[in-house]
Amino acid sequence: MSVMDDSDATKVETMERACSPCPSEWEARAHVAAGFAGRLDELRRFDLRKRLGELALFVALWPCSAATTLAAFYLLPPGPLHSALIVAGIVGSAVALNAFVLLLHEGMHHTLFRRPFWNRWVSVLLGAPVLMSFSAYQVMHLRHHAFLGDPRDPDDYHNYTRGRRRVWLMHTCRLLFGAFLYLLMIPLLALRFGSRSELRRLCEEYAVLVALYTAVALTVPGMVLLLGWFLPVVLVAYMTNIRGFAQHGLTDAHDPYLASRTMKPHPVIAFCLLNENYHLEHHLFPEVPSYHLAELHRLIWPRLPRAVTGTSYLGFLAHFLRRTPMLDESPYGLIAPCEQAGPEETTHRKEQQA
Repeated sequence: MSVMDDSDATKVETMERACSPCPSEWEARAHVAAGFAGRLDELRRFDLRKRLGELALFVALWPCSAATTLAAFYLLPPGPLHSALIVAGIVGSAVALNAFVLLLHEGMHHTLFRRPFWNRWVSVLLGAPVLMSFSAYQVMHLRHHAFLGDPRDPDDYHNYTRGRRRVWLMHTCRLLFGAFLYLLMIPLLALRFGSRSELRRLCEEYAVLVALYTAVALTVPGMVLLLGWFLPVVLVAYMTNIRGFAQHGLTDAHDPYLASRTMKPHPVIAFCLLNENYHLEHHLFPEVPSYHLAELHRLIWPRLPRAVTGTSYLGFLAHFLRRTPMLDESPYGLIAPCEQAGPEETTHRKEQQA
């Protein structure tokens, strides 16, 4: 299934004329879920073994990768192997910490663990290495989900300015500095929008985080922190910037089918992203745990009247840069999955409906 090129704007206009008016998110959800109630109930179920397997893998990957970096730095003489192992260790640490962010995201939707206690406090611990307060980010992230395409959506830059140049500048700043700015702004915004109970949890978590950071600063050598944590976290920040922009950039926030992009990257990339690449599916059914999103995609994709998709995050970024001189925000990667479903997808859909 190919992604459309720079003639997307014309294709958007053609498709819009052929489509009915944009439904609400709940209408879109009901449309693609029709006839699949039993299967969706199965996809909403928790699988503790899968979740613990993910946690074990990525929690182990971080110290192993950091140890590789530090061993190469301290024990090997300068040379190609020395440099290669340091880079490999930093990248491995970044992949692990990026998975922490994605698992924390699961916690925000109450799909990390079934029990609220474990869902919250495991999420708090996952957020600690990436300087994130679980409750602060949950307040704003759930607001983004509740008000997607609405003037109250905190992630839609058109809610802050109507100037095309200013919106494009905000997109560019997001790519360059977004994660760093969010670390400062999200707690302040959570204080503004959070309920009393959410603010209490926020304060509890920051007290825990301050205690953890103080203990680490007093006991861990600076070079260990630099190579094993700081440099990987900076890399995670840029991974988050690109991934987050690809999910909602160059879309149509007012159409629930086009407000979020489904990416289909290499299977290794998809595995490291814990299925977060299926972002349209996630927005339509946020109660489905991430380990079921691939199956959810296969279930509903042939029923979508329209969607935006892509196969490469770096390719998407390159396309954004090519559009910059025109300030063209028309949806990129527009397709009609219901018209392009292959024989296997059609058979799968009929089996599920039966």
